[in-house]
Amino acid sequence: MTNRSGKALELLLILVFLIIFCLPLGAQIYFGVTPIRLELKVGPGRQKTEVIYVRNNSPRPIRLKVYAENWFLGEDGSRNFIGRQPTSFSCRDWIRVNPFDFRLQPGEMKPVRFSVSVPGQTEAGGYHAGISFEQVPEAPAGARMGQVAFTGKIVAAVYVLVGKVPVEGSLEDLVFESPGGIQLVKIKLNNTGRTHFRLKGEVRIMTAEGRKAANLEIPDEPVLPRSWRWVTMQLKGKLPPAKYRAEVRLDIGREELLALEKEIIVN
Repeated sequence: MTNRSGKALELLLILVFLIIFCLPLGAQIYFGVTPIRLELKVGPGRQKTEVIYVRNNSPRPIRLKVYAENWFLGEDGSRNFIGRQPTSFSCRDWIRVNPFDFRLQPGEMKPVRFSVSVPGQTEAGGYHAGISFEQVPEAPAGARMGQVAFTGKIVAAVYVLVGKVPVEGSLEDLVFESPGGIQLVKIKLNNTGRTHFRLKGEVRIMTAEGRKAANLEIPDEPVLPRSWRWVTMQLKGKLPPAKYRAEVRLDIGREELLALEKEIIVN
């Protein structure tokens, strides 16, 4: 690794750390992981090896354990990490990591390699798992009996595409909600295919006279195979009470865009 690329990687790891560090109190994590998402193409009976970098951003040595685990998305898009529990389209059992238990000194950065070995008879499709980096709690010197040591966890998502699989999905619905005075637009996606897809597009909200009232960028979120979920967007400025027309244009990786138009009423 050249000095310039190494410096760039360290800065990226620090940025990942800062983003996580700024979470609410109790969710602080003192190490960074990059990349946090990997999308690989691996044929049946083939193997591929990749590297994830981890950096200790704390002033103390830390110990980490690394392991593959299953995860799925809830209907609201929440990530659910379920360890060894089975889930659809999992590739957890294909993944081997090295090293899987190690210590990092303050400021130290370490590569963690993982290999994905796809079984020979695997059906074409998109599979997923997570590689979890979990801090092992170690009581500091002089700690009192019963004192709880801090721990933290970051998961890198791994997607494995096996063979050629068409993206299949639909845009099912759009709803407007205003809980507690916050105005939200939610779209419902249905993935009927055998591989995940990601979202790219926008929602335009027009007045009854055809003027643009608001524009929302649809977040780059995944929809897992054979599942459906809602994607929520918050309006930056409040719409005054009136009738509006919402227009959705969405790219999920097919040649044609998905589109939906619906009237919404703001009270």
